[in-house]
Amino acid sequence: MSVYTTVTEAELTQFIQRYNVGNVVSYAGILAGMENTNYAVNTTKGAFILTLYEHYNAEELPFFLGLMQHLSHHYVKTIMPVKDKAGQVLQSLVGKPAALIERLSGKALAAKESSVEHCQIIGKALADFHLAGLSYDEKRPNDRAKGLSARLISRLLPKLSVEDGALLKQEIDYQRSVDWSVLPAGIIHADLFCDNSIFDDVDNKLVLSGIIDLYLACNDAFIYDLAIVANDWCCHVDGSLDEARWLPLLRAYHRVRPIIDIEKEVWVAMLRMAALRFWVGRLDIVFYPPIGDMVMQKDPNELKHKLQTCLRDEQKINQLLTSL
Repeated sequence: MSVYTTVTEAELTQFIQRYNVGNVVSYAGILAGMENTNYAVNTTKGAFILTLYEHYNAEELPFFLGLMQHLSHHYVKTIMPVKDKAGQVLQSLVGKPAALIERLSGKALAAKESSVEHCQIIGKALADFHLAGLSYDEKRPNDRAKGLSARLISRLLPKLSVEDGALLKQEIDYQRSVDWSVLPAGIIHADLFCDNSIFDDVDNKLVLSGIIDLYLACNDAFIYDLAIVANDWCCHVDGSLDEARWLPLLRAYHRVRPIIDIEKEVWVAMLRMAALRFWVGRLDIVFYPPIGDMVMQKDPNELKHKLQTCLRDEQKINQLLTSL
Protein backbone atom coordinates (compact mmCIF):
# COMPACT_ATOMS: atom_id res chain seq x y z
CA MET A 1 0.00 0.00 0.00
CA SER A 2 2.16 2.79 -1.28
CA VAL A 3 1.05 5.91 -3.15
CA TYR A 4 1.79 5.67 -6.86
CA THR A 5 -1.22 7.70 -8.05
CA THR A 6 -2.20 11.10 -6.68
CA VAL A 7 -5.88 11.81 -6.02
CA THR A 8 -6.94 15.43 -5.56
CA GLU A 9 -9.55 16.54 -3.05
CA ALA A 10 -11.94 17.45 -5.87
CA GLU A 11 -11.53 14.02 -7.49
CA LEU A 12 -12.10 12.26 -4.18
CA THR A 13 -15.16 14.37 -3.35
CA GLN A 14 -16.76 13.50 -6.66
CA PHE A 15 -15.89 9.82 -6.22
CA ILE A 16 -17.40 9.60 -2.72
CA GLN A 17 -20.70 10.97 -4.02
CA ARG A 18 -21.27 7.58 -5.65
CA TYR A 19 -21.73 6.08 -2.18
CA ASN A 20 -24.03 6.57 0.79
CA VAL A 21 -21.14 7.32 3.11
CA GLY A 22 -21.56 11.04 3.71
CA ASN A 23 -19.07 13.75 2.81
CA VAL A 24 -15.28 13.74 2.92
CA VAL A 25 -13.82 15.12 6.15
CA SER A 26 -10.16 14.24 5.58
CA TYR A 27 -7.90 11.91 3.64
CA ALA A 28 -4.22 10.98 3.51
CA GLY A 29 -1.97 8.60 1.60
CA ILE A 30 -0.91 5.41 3.35
CA LEU A 31 2.75 4.43 3.21
CA ALA A 32 2.61 0.70 3.95
CA GLY A 33 2.74 -2.35 1.74
CA MET A 34 3.98 -2.28 -1.84
CA GLU A 35 1.27 -3.21 -4.35
CA ASN A 36 -1.50 -0.59 -4.63
CA THR A 37 -2.20 3.08 -3.98
CA ASN A 38 -4.15 3.52 -0.75
CA TYR A 39 -5.70 6.47 1.04
CA ALA A 40 -7.26 6.59 4.49
CA VAL A 41 -10.55 8.45 4.05
CA ASN A 42 -12.71 9.84 6.83
CA THR A 43 -16.27 10.89 6.03
CA THR A 44 -19.18 12.18 8.05
CA LYS A 45 -20.47 8.58 8.26
CA GLY A 46 -17.36 6.51 8.84
CA ALA A 47 -13.77 5.55 8.10
CA PHE A 48 -12.68 3.85 4.88
CA ILE A 49 -9.73 2.86 2.71
CA LEU A 50 -9.72 4.01 -0.89
CA THR A 51 -7.68 1.59 -3.03
CA LEU A 52 -6.51 2.29 -6.56
CA TYR A 53 -5.24 -0.84 -8.26
CA GLU A 54 -1.88 -0.39 -9.94
CA HIS A 55 -1.25 -3.92 -11.22
CA TYR A 56 -4.67 -5.39 -11.98
CA ASN A 57 -7.27 -4.55 -14.58
CA ALA A 58 -11.03 -4.45 -14.07
CA GLU A 59 -11.41 -8.03 -15.34
CA GLU A 60 -9.04 -9.44 -12.70
CA LEU A 61 -10.37 -7.62 -9.65
CA PRO A 62 -13.70 -9.42 -9.11
CA PHE A 63 -11.67 -12.42 -7.87
CA PHE A 64 -10.27 -10.41 -4.96
CA LEU A 65 -13.37 -8.36 -4.15
CA GLY A 66 -15.52 -11.47 -4.33
CA LEU A 67 -13.12 -13.33 -2.05
CA MET A 68 -13.43 -10.60 0.58
CA GLN A 69 -17.20 -10.97 0.52
CA HIS A 70 -17.01 -14.78 0.56
CA LEU A 71 -14.66 -14.87 3.56
CA SER A 72 -16.75 -12.38 5.50
CA HIS A 73 -19.87 -14.46 4.86
CA HIS A 74 -17.98 -17.45 6.29
CA TYR A 75 -17.07 -15.55 9.47
CA VAL A 76 -13.41 -15.03 8.57
CA LYS A 77 -12.33 -11.65 9.86
CA THR A 78 -11.24 -9.59 6.90
CA ILE A 79 -12.08 -6.40 5.02
CA MET A 80 -15.25 -5.75 3.02
CA PRO A 81 -15.70 -3.61 -0.10
CA VAL A 82 -18.44 -0.98 0.11
CA LYS A 83 -21.25 -1.11 -2.45
CA ASP A 84 -22.10 2.11 -4.26
CA LYS A 85 -25.62 3.44 -4.73
CA ALA A 86 -26.09 1.05 -7.65
CA GLY A 87 -24.87 -1.97 -5.68
CA GLN A 88 -21.44 -2.18 -7.35
CA VAL A 89 -18.10 -2.54 -5.58
CA LEU A 90 -15.67 -1.93 -8.45
CA GLN A 91 -15.21 1.64 -9.66
CA SER A 92 -12.78 3.76 -11.67
CA LEU A 93 -10.89 6.82 -10.45
CA VAL A 94 -8.27 8.89 -12.30
CA GLY A 95 -8.07 6.15 -14.91
CA LYS A 96 -7.42 3.33 -12.43
CA PRO A 97 -9.74 0.60 -11.14
CA ALA A 98 -10.74 1.54 -7.61
CA ALA A 99 -12.77 0.38 -4.63
CA LEU A 100 -13.85 1.81 -1.29
CA ILE A 101 -13.12 -0.59 1.58
CA GLU A 102 -14.42 -0.56 5.14
CA ARG A 103 -11.66 0.42 7.57
CA LEU A 104 -11.25 -1.93 10.51
CA SER A 105 -10.95 -0.81 14.12
CA GLY A 106 -7.54 -1.02 15.75
CA LYS A 107 -4.16 -0.76 14.10
CA ALA A 108 -1.80 -2.83 11.99
CA LEU A 109 0.64 -4.96 13.89
CA ALA A 110 4.11 -3.53 13.41
CA ALA A 111 6.94 -5.73 12.24
CA LYS A 112 8.80 -7.56 15.02
CA GLU A 113 6.04 -6.80 17.56
CA SER A 114 4.23 -10.13 17.38
CA SER A 115 3.78 -12.00 20.65
CA VAL A 116 2.89 -15.63 21.33
CA GLU A 117 -0.74 -14.54 21.64
CA HIS A 118 -0.64 -12.75 18.28
CA CYS A 119 0.80 -15.87 16.67
CA GLN A 120 -1.85 -18.13 18.17
CA ILE A 121 -4.64 -15.83 16.99
CA ILE A 122 -3.28 -15.51 13.45
CA GLY A 123 -2.60 -19.25 13.23
CA LYS A 124 -6.25 -20.03 13.85
CA ALA A 125 -7.39 -17.21 11.56
CA LEU A 126 -5.21 -18.45 8.69
CA ALA A 127 -6.61 -21.98 9.04
CA ASP A 128 -10.15 -20.54 9.01
CA PHE A 129 -9.19 -18.57 5.89
CA HIS A 130 -7.95 -21.71 4.13
CA LEU A 131 -11.01 -23.78 4.99
CA ALA A 132 -13.46 -21.05 4.00
CA GLY A 133 -11.68 -20.63 0.68
CA LEU A 134 -12.38 -24.24 -0.27
CA SER A 135 -15.96 -23.27 -1.13
CA TYR A 136 -14.95 -20.22 -3.18
CA ASP A 137 -15.68 -21.04 -6.81
CA GLU A 138 -13.19 -18.68 -8.43
CA LYS A 139 -9.55 -19.66 -8.96
CA ARG A 140 -6.36 -17.75 -9.60
CA PRO A 141 -2.88 -19.21 -10.19
CA ASN A 142 0.02 -18.05 -8.08
CA ASP A 143 2.10 -16.12 -10.58
CA ARG A 144 4.64 -14.97 -7.98
CA ALA A 145 5.71 -17.74 -5.61
CA LYS A 146 7.12 -20.40 -7.93
CA GLY A 147 7.16 -18.06 -10.91
CA LEU A 148 10.64 -16.65 -10.39
CA SER A 149 11.07 -15.98 -14.07
CA ALA A 150 14.37 -16.30 -15.88
CA ARG A 151 13.93 -12.72 -17.05
CA LEU A 152 13.59 -11.42 -13.49
CA ILE A 153 16.55 -13.39 -12.20
CA SER A 154 18.75 -12.40 -15.15
CA ARG A 155 18.22 -8.71 -14.51
CA LEU A 156 18.93 -9.08 -10.78
CA LEU A 157 22.08 -11.20 -10.94
CA PRO A 158 24.36 -8.46 -12.37
CA LYS A 159 23.38 -6.23 -9.43
CA LEU A 160 24.31 -8.78 -6.77
CA SER A 161 27.57 -9.67 -5.11
CA VAL A 162 29.18 -12.95 -6.14
CA GLU A 163 28.06 -14.52 -2.84
CA ASP A 164 24.44 -13.34 -3.11
CA GLY A 165 24.26 -14.37 -6.75
CA ALA A 166 25.48 -17.86 -5.88
CA LEU A 167 22.93 -18.13 -3.06
CA LEU A 168 20.11 -17.04 -5.37
CA LYS A 169 21.00 -19.53 -8.12
CA GLN A 170 21.52 -22.33 -5.61
CA GLU A 171 18.14 -21.77 -4.01
CA ILE A 172 16.26 -21.55 -7.31
CA ASP A 173 17.82 -24.87 -8.37
CA TYR A 174 16.79 -26.45 -5.07
CA GLN A 175 13.20 -25.22 -5.27
CA ARG A 176 12.79 -26.77 -8.72
CA SER A 177 13.22 -30.16 -7.05
CA VAL A 178 10.30 -29.70 -4.65
CA ASP A 179 7.05 -31.43 -5.67
CA TRP A 180 4.22 -29.01 -4.87
CA SER A 181 1.59 -31.08 -6.66
CA VAL A 182 1.10 -33.48 -3.72
CA LEU A 183 0.46 -30.74 -1.15
CA PRO A 184 -3.03 -29.77 0.12
CA ALA A 185 -3.96 -26.56 -1.63
CA GLY A 186 -6.66 -23.95 -2.07
CA ILE A 187 -7.03 -20.20 -1.71
CA ILE A 188 -4.09 -18.69 0.19
CA HIS A 189 -3.39 -15.13 1.29
CA ALA A 190 0.23 -15.27 0.04
CA ASP A 191 1.31 -12.03 1.78
CA LEU A 192 0.25 -12.28 5.43
CA PHE A 193 3.03 -10.28 7.02
CA CYS A 194 2.40 -8.66 10.41
CA ASP A 195 1.36 -5.36 8.83
CA ASN A 196 -1.39 -7.09 6.87
CA SER A 197 -3.35 -7.74 10.04
CA ILE A 198 -5.33 -5.36 12.23
CA PHE A 199 -5.55 -6.00 15.98
CA ASP A 200 -7.61 -4.20 18.60
CA ASP A 201 -8.12 -4.24 22.36
CA VAL A 202 -11.71 -5.01 23.31
CA ASP A 203 -12.53 -5.11 27.01
CA ASN A 204 -8.82 -5.61 27.79
CA LYS A 205 -8.66 -8.58 25.42
CA LEU A 206 -6.53 -8.78 22.29
CA VAL A 207 -8.69 -9.49 19.24
CA LEU A 208 -8.07 -9.73 15.52
CA SER A 209 -10.15 -7.11 13.73
CA GLY A 210 -9.24 -8.59 10.39
CA ILE A 211 -6.77 -9.76 7.77
CA ILE A 212 -6.15 -7.13 5.10
CA ASP A 213 -4.44 -6.69 1.72
CA LEU A 214 -5.73 -9.78 -0.08
CA TYR A 215 -4.41 -8.72 -3.48
CA LEU A 216 -1.88 -11.52 -3.81
CA ALA A 217 -4.46 -14.16 -2.87
CA CYS A 218 -4.38 -17.16 -5.19
CA ASN A 219 -4.58 -20.94 -5.33
CA ASP A 220 -1.50 -22.66 -3.94
CA ALA A 221 -0.19 -24.88 -1.15
CA PHE A 222 -1.55 -24.10 2.31
CA ILE A 223 1.74 -24.95 4.00
CA TYR A 224 3.53 -22.33 1.90
CA ASP A 225 1.12 -19.68 3.20
CA LEU A 226 1.83 -20.78 6.76
CA ALA A 227 5.57 -20.55 6.08
CA ILE A 228 5.20 -16.94 4.94
CA VAL A 229 3.55 -16.15 8.28
CA ALA A 230 6.17 -18.01 10.32
CA ASN A 231 9.02 -16.19 8.57
CA ASP A 232 7.62 -12.79 9.46
CA TRP A 233 5.76 -13.31 12.73
CA CYS A 234 8.09 -15.74 14.47
CA CYS A 235 11.70 -14.71 13.80
CA HIS A 236 14.49 -13.28 15.89
CA VAL A 237 16.34 -10.20 14.68
CA ASP A 238 19.01 -12.39 13.05
CA GLY A 239 16.35 -14.17 10.97
CA SER A 240 16.26 -17.43 12.93
CA LEU A 241 12.90 -18.89 13.86
CA ASP A 242 11.75 -18.30 17.45
CA GLU A 243 10.53 -21.61 18.85
CA ALA A 244 8.49 -19.80 21.51
CA ARG A 245 6.32 -18.24 18.79
CA TRP A 246 6.36 -20.51 15.74
CA LEU A 247 5.33 -23.69 17.54
CA PRO A 248 2.23 -21.97 19.06
CA LEU A 249 1.49 -20.60 15.57
CA LEU A 250 1.62 -24.07 14.01
CA ARG A 251 -0.33 -25.68 16.85
CA ALA A 252 -3.13 -23.09 16.63
CA TYR A 253 -3.33 -23.66 12.88
CA HIS A 254 -3.10 -27.45 13.26
CA ARG A 255 -6.09 -27.57 15.64
CA VAL A 256 -8.31 -26.12 12.91
CA ARG A 257 -6.77 -27.65 9.77
CA PRO A 258 -4.47 -30.54 10.64
CA ILE A 259 -1.02 -30.40 9.05
CA ILE A 260 -0.39 -33.79 7.41
CA ASP A 261 2.90 -35.68 7.14
CA ILE A 262 3.68 -34.66 3.55
CA GLU A 263 3.41 -31.00 4.62
CA LYS A 264 5.76 -31.55 7.53
CA GLU A 265 8.28 -33.12 5.17
CA VAL A 266 8.47 -29.96 3.06
CA TRP A 267 8.20 -27.44 5.91
CA VAL A 268 11.82 -26.31 5.62
CA ALA A 269 11.50 -26.09 1.83
CA MET A 270 8.44 -23.85 2.24
CA LEU A 271 10.26 -21.60 4.71
CA ARG A 272 13.08 -21.31 2.21
CA MET A 273 10.69 -20.54 -0.66
CA ALA A 274 8.89 -17.91 1.41
CA ALA A 275 12.19 -16.18 2.16
CA LEU A 276 13.39 -16.52 -1.45
CA ARG A 277 10.23 -15.12 -3.02
CA PHE A 278 10.19 -11.97 -0.89
CA TRP A 279 13.95 -11.51 -1.04
CA VAL A 280 13.76 -11.44 -4.83
CA GLY A 281 10.69 -9.18 -4.79
CA ARG A 282 12.38 -6.64 -2.55
CA LEU A 283 15.59 -6.73 -4.59
CA ASP A 284 13.62 -5.94 -7.72
CA ILE A 285 12.01 -2.88 -6.13
CA VAL A 286 15.34 -1.62 -4.75
CA PHE A 287 17.19 -1.99 -8.06
CA TYR A 288 14.28 -1.02 -10.31
CA PRO A 289 12.04 1.22 -8.15
CA PRO A 290 8.52 1.93 -9.44
CA ILE A 291 7.46 5.53 -9.94
CA GLY A 292 5.23 7.01 -7.25
CA ASP A 293 4.83 9.85 -4.79
CA MET A 294 5.22 7.63 -1.72
CA VAL A 295 6.70 4.23 -2.52
CA MET A 296 7.74 2.03 0.38
CA GLN A 297 10.92 -0.02 0.14
CA LYS A 298 11.73 -2.85 2.54
CA ASP A 299 15.18 -4.23 3.28
CA PRO A 300 15.92 -7.26 1.05
CA ASN A 301 18.70 -8.41 3.38
CA GLU A 302 16.14 -9.25 6.05
CA LEU A 303 14.79 -12.05 3.86
CA LYS A 304 18.25 -13.13 2.72
CA HIS A 305 19.23 -13.60 6.35
CA LYS A 306 16.09 -15.64 6.99
CA LEU A 307 16.96 -17.89 4.07
CA GLN A 308 20.52 -18.33 5.34
CA THR A 309 19.47 -19.10 8.91
CA CYS A 310 16.86 -21.55 7.65
CA LEU A 311 19.59 -23.39 5.74
CA ARG A 312 21.75 -23.36 8.86
CA ASP A 313 18.99 -24.54 11.24
CA GLU A 314 17.28 -27.11 9.00
CA GLN A 315 17.99 -30.08 11.26
CA LYS A 316 16.80 -28.26 14.39
CA ILE A 317 13.59 -27.11 12.68
CA ASN A 318 12.77 -30.66 11.57
CA GLN A 319 13.40 -31.98 15.06
CA LEU A 320 11.04 -29.41 16.59
CA LEU A 321 8.26 -30.45 14.22
CA THR A 322 7.97 -33.76 16.06
CA SER A 323 6.43 -31.87 19.00
CA LEU A 324 3.60 -30.45 16.88
